[in-house]
Amino acid sequence: MGILKIVVKILSWICYVIIGVYALVCLPMITGAKPVVVLSGSMRPTYEVGTIIYYKAVPQEEIKPETVITFKMEEELVTHRVKRIQDGEYVTQGDANNVEDGRTVPYSDVQGKVDGLALPFLGFGVQFINSNFWVFILIIAILLAEFLISNIKCDKISVSEKGRSEKDD
Repeated sequence: MGILKIVVKILSWICYVIIGVYALVCLPMITGAKPVVVLSGSMRPTYEVGTIIYYKAVPQEEIKPETVITFKMEEELVTHRVKRIQDGEYVTQGDANNVEDGRTVPYSDVQGKVDGLALPFLGFGVQFINSNFWVFILIIAILLAEFLISNIKCDKISVSEKGRSEKDD
Protein backbone atom coordinates (compact mmCIF):
# COMPACT_ATOMS: atom_id res chain seq x y z
CA MET A 1 0.00 0.00 0.00
CA GLY A 2 2.98 2.33 0.61
CA ILE A 3 4.11 2.58 -3.02
CA LEU A 4 0.53 3.13 -4.22
CA LYS A 5 0.15 5.97 -1.72
CA ILE A 6 3.36 7.61 -2.96
CA VAL A 7 2.37 7.29 -6.64
CA VAL A 8 -1.10 8.71 -5.99
CA LYS A 9 0.44 11.58 -3.97
CA ILE A 10 2.83 12.47 -6.82
CA LEU A 11 0.02 12.26 -9.41
CA SER A 12 -2.24 14.40 -7.23
CA TRP A 13 0.44 17.11 -6.99
CA ILE A 14 0.71 17.08 -10.78
CA CYS A 15 -3.08 17.50 -10.93
CA TYR A 16 -2.90 20.44 -8.51
CA VAL A 17 -0.27 22.10 -10.70
CA ILE A 18 -2.45 21.60 -13.79
CA ILE A 19 -5.45 23.09 -11.98
CA GLY A 20 -3.31 26.03 -10.81
CA VAL A 21 -2.03 26.73 -14.31
CA TYR A 22 -5.57 26.51 -15.67
CA ALA A 23 -6.70 29.01 -13.01
CA LEU A 24 -3.82 31.31 -13.99
CA VAL A 25 -4.92 31.14 -17.63
CA CYS A 26 -8.53 31.95 -16.69
CA LEU A 27 -7.73 34.76 -14.23
CA PRO A 28 -7.58 37.59 -16.84
CA MET A 29 -11.13 36.68 -17.89
CA ILE A 30 -12.32 38.48 -14.75
CA THR A 31 -11.48 41.76 -16.52
CA GLY A 32 -13.37 40.74 -19.68
CA ALA A 33 -10.31 39.53 -21.57
CA LYS A 34 -10.72 36.39 -23.64
CA PRO A 35 -7.90 33.91 -24.23
CA VAL A 36 -6.91 32.51 -27.60
CA VAL A 37 -4.08 30.14 -28.49
CA VAL A 38 -1.70 31.17 -31.27
CA LEU A 39 -1.85 28.32 -33.79
CA SER A 40 0.43 29.56 -36.56
CA GLY A 41 3.71 31.39 -36.91
CA SER A 42 2.23 34.39 -38.72
CA MET A 43 2.80 36.68 -35.72
CA ARG A 44 6.39 35.63 -34.98
CA PRO A 45 8.47 36.92 -33.26
CA THR A 46 5.81 38.87 -31.35
CA TYR A 47 3.81 35.74 -30.48
CA GLU A 48 5.21 32.24 -30.87
CA VAL A 49 3.06 29.22 -31.70
CA GLY A 50 1.46 27.82 -28.54
CA THR A 51 1.31 31.18 -26.76
CA ILE A 52 -1.94 32.16 -25.05
CA ILE A 53 -2.84 35.78 -25.78
CA TYR A 54 -5.80 37.79 -24.56
CA TYR A 55 -8.06 40.14 -26.46
CA LYS A 56 -10.74 42.48 -25.21
CA ALA A 57 -13.57 44.23 -27.02
CA VAL A 58 -12.83 47.91 -27.59
CA PRO A 59 -14.58 50.80 -29.33
CA GLN A 60 -13.74 51.25 -33.00
CA GLU A 61 -11.85 54.48 -32.26
CA GLU A 62 -9.22 52.55 -30.28
CA ILE A 63 -8.16 50.49 -33.28
CA LYS A 64 -5.44 52.33 -35.17
CA PRO A 65 -2.55 51.27 -37.40
CA GLU A 66 -0.06 49.01 -35.52
CA THR A 67 -2.80 47.75 -33.17
CA VAL A 68 -2.90 43.95 -32.88
CA ILE A 69 -6.47 42.69 -33.21
CA THR A 70 -8.24 39.34 -33.10
CA PHE A 71 -10.94 38.97 -35.72
CA LYS A 72 -13.18 36.36 -37.29
CA MET A 73 -12.12 35.04 -40.65
CA GLU A 74 -14.71 32.53 -41.82
CA GLU A 75 -15.03 30.14 -38.84
CA GLU A 76 -11.63 30.83 -37.27
CA LEU A 77 -10.14 33.53 -35.09
CA VAL A 78 -7.08 35.27 -36.50
CA THR A 79 -4.74 37.65 -34.70
CA HIS A 80 -2.83 40.09 -36.92
CA ARG A 81 -1.60 43.66 -36.83
CA VAL A 82 -3.57 46.51 -38.43
CA LYS A 83 -1.36 48.01 -41.15
CA ARG A 84 -3.78 50.71 -42.26
CA ILE A 85 -7.42 51.65 -42.37
CA GLN A 86 -9.03 51.74 -45.80
CA ASP A 87 -12.64 52.79 -46.38
CA GLY A 88 -13.49 52.19 -42.71
CA GLU A 89 -12.11 48.62 -42.76
CA TYR A 90 -8.82 47.26 -41.48
CA VAL A 91 -5.99 46.05 -43.67
CA THR A 92 -4.13 43.49 -41.59
CA GLN A 93 -0.89 41.54 -41.82
CA GLY A 94 0.88 38.98 -39.68
CA ASP A 95 4.26 40.21 -38.38
CA ALA A 96 6.03 37.26 -40.04
CA ASN A 97 4.16 37.63 -43.34
CA ASN A 98 5.64 39.49 -46.32
CA VAL A 99 2.29 40.62 -47.69
CA GLU A 100 -0.94 42.04 -46.31
CA ASP A 101 -3.90 39.73 -45.76
CA GLY A 102 -6.04 39.15 -48.84
CA ARG A 103 -9.17 40.78 -47.47
CA THR A 104 -10.01 43.76 -45.31
CA VAL A 105 -11.63 43.29 -41.92
CA PRO A 106 -14.84 45.19 -41.08
CA TYR A 107 -15.24 46.31 -37.48
CA SER A 108 -18.16 43.87 -37.13
CA ASP A 109 -15.66 40.98 -37.48
CA VAL A 110 -13.26 42.37 -34.88
CA GLN A 111 -13.47 40.40 -31.64
CA GLY A 112 -11.09 42.67 -29.78
CA LYS A 113 -7.74 44.32 -29.32
CA VAL A 114 -4.88 42.18 -28.00
CA ASP A 115 -3.92 43.61 -24.63
CA GLY A 116 -0.28 42.49 -24.57
CA LEU A 117 -0.56 39.77 -21.92
CA ALA A 118 0.96 36.57 -23.30
CA LEU A 119 1.63 33.20 -21.71
CA PRO A 120 4.21 31.39 -23.87
CA PHE A 121 3.81 27.65 -24.53
CA LEU A 122 0.87 27.17 -22.15
CA GLY A 123 -1.48 27.01 -25.11
CA PHE A 124 -0.18 23.55 -26.04
CA GLY A 125 -1.27 22.12 -22.69
CA VAL A 126 -4.57 23.96 -22.52
CA GLN A 127 -5.45 22.91 -26.05
CA PHE A 128 -4.58 19.27 -25.26
CA ILE A 129 -6.72 19.27 -22.12
CA ASN A 130 -9.62 21.04 -23.83
CA SER A 131 -9.65 18.56 -26.71
CA ASN A 132 -9.32 15.42 -24.55
CA PHE A 133 -12.18 15.04 -22.08
CA TRP A 134 -10.56 11.94 -20.61
CA VAL A 135 -7.89 14.17 -19.03
CA PHE A 136 -10.58 15.79 -16.84
CA ILE A 137 -11.87 12.36 -15.85
CA LEU A 138 -8.33 11.22 -15.04
CA ILE A 139 -7.67 14.28 -12.88
CA ILE A 140 -10.90 13.72 -10.96
CA ALA A 141 -10.09 10.03 -10.49
CA ILE A 142 -6.58 10.78 -9.21
CA LEU A 143 -7.80 13.42 -6.77
CA LEU A 144 -10.60 11.14 -5.59
CA ALA A 145 -8.08 8.33 -5.04
CA GLU A 146 -5.85 10.69 -3.07
CA PHE A 147 -8.80 11.75 -0.92
CA LEU A 148 -9.80 8.16 -0.24
CA ILE A 149 -6.28 6.97 0.52
CA SER A 150 -5.57 9.83 2.89
CA ASN A 151 -8.93 9.72 4.69
CA ILE A 152 -9.72 6.02 5.01
CA LYS A 153 -7.71 4.27 7.67
CA CYS A 154 -7.15 0.55 7.50
CA ASP A 155 -6.34 -1.39 10.65
CA LYS A 156 -3.78 -4.13 10.32
CA ILE A 157 -5.23 -7.57 10.76
CA SER A 158 -3.16 -10.63 11.44
CA VAL A 159 -4.20 -14.21 11.36
CA SER A 160 -3.26 -16.21 14.45
CA GLU A 161 -2.06 -19.76 14.39
CA LYS A 162 -5.57 -20.93 15.25
CA GLY A 163 -6.90 -19.41 11.99
CA ARG A 164 -8.92 -16.59 13.54
CA SER A 165 -8.36 -12.87 12.93
CA GLU A 166 -6.98 -10.69 15.66
CA LYS A 167 -6.65 -6.93 15.55
CA ASP A 168 -3.06 -5.72 16.03
CA ASP A 169 -2.53 -3.04 18.64
